[in-house]
Amino acid sequence: MMIQDRKLVLASHIFKRGDPDSPGAIAPRIIPALLGGGSPMPIKSGSGRLELARAIASPENPLTARVIVNRIWAWHFGSPLVDTPSDFGMRSQAPEHIEMLDYLASAFLKSGSSIKQLHRLILGSATWQQSSLDRSVCRVVDPENRLYWRMNRRRLTFETSRDVMLQVSDQLQEFSGGPPVRQSPDDPANKVRTLYNYIDRENLENVFRVFDFPSPDISSPHRVETTVPQQTLFLLNSPFVIAQAAAITQWLPSSAQKNLIPNQTQSNLKTLFQKIYQRHPTSEEMK
Repeated sequence: MMIQDRKLVLASHIFKRGDPDSPGAIAPRIIPALLGGGSPMPIKSGSGRLELARAIASPENPLTARVIVNRIWAWHFGSPLVDTPSDFGMRSQAPEHIEMLDYLASAFLKSGSSIKQLHRLILGSATWQQSSLDRSVCRVVDPENRLYWRMNRRRLTFETSRDVMLQVSDQLQEFSGGPPVRQSPDDPANKVRTLYNYIDRENLENVFRVFDFPSPDISSPHRVETTVPQQTLFLLNSPFVIAQAAAITQWLPSSAQKNLIPNQTQSNLKTLFQKIYQRHPTSEEMK
């Protein structure tokens, strides 16, 4: 769907007391100072959509770069520099690391607004490359890790965890384009990446709701995380998960699958751990 400007631009009136039947003075065609880099900008041609887009994306606009930098930081660290990604107004909390936000926004603009360069800058930092191991001295000073003295542990989203199960079990199917797949993510026959599943705004799949999928009807600055019994029950009883577990067992030797060799449990476990985790099980895991 595309929008085309009218050839004749109509003037908009200020409605007295909000009554469309009582027009007042003509409203000037300008881009508000808030969106135009600090000063109102007159609209000279067309509807003003193109000029508005240029004003928002202008290097002279200090807000846009900070908004995208804040969101990309949140994707990598699990928490944003500004706690309200969709609200940089006076009522929002000031960022803990305002110098970091300014520095990344400046670097982003100097790179020509390259998101790839911004990823490279963040991922190459010592802050991002920290482990998630606890340090008791730091925890006393900053128990909530607001100063990023360690990496926060992250939960996989439902989409990622489902894709990983398909990948590890060698069931993942390539998707060559076309309309989205109208099969439930819980259907064992659905073997494409979750990204390609059809999202019905009026009837969202229950499995998406269980795993905190954001509402497709509104803009969601971040995903709420819950821990509920239904999530565990999905991983225990879902036909999809059971199908992936059965597929993984095909990696065991055929003799092991048929229980022809006694006392082969440890060998089977090592095979499965190497396949799933790319390592040997520890002694505790073996027990």
